[in-house]
Amino acid sequence: MFEEQRIDPRERLALPLTLGDGSSAVTRDISATGLFFEIDGEHAMQGPVDFELELPEVSMRFTSSGVIVRLERRDGKTGVAVRLIDPRLEYVDPGG
Repeated sequence: MFEEQRIDPRERLALPLTLGDGSSAVTRDISATGLFFEIDGEHAMQGPVDFELELPEVSMRFTSSGVIVRLERRDGKTGVAVRLIDPRLEYVDPGG
């Protein structure tokens, strides 16, 4: 039987995500300590990953590094579970 390992509750949330290499992905869920995103295609991701979420409706940007803890491949997509390292939420001046 599978035992839940998560400490923090997850929120299902689909937001556009930009990876450090410029690739685009979409979040599936987010918690205080991690997130899960999906990227088109089959990817052999490993090691640390950097990413950014723009939240223009509240003039905020969320950036973080993360450690990949799990990969899932299905339906032509790669799902990536990440434990957050050094998450930052910062104000973005909407005027530029």
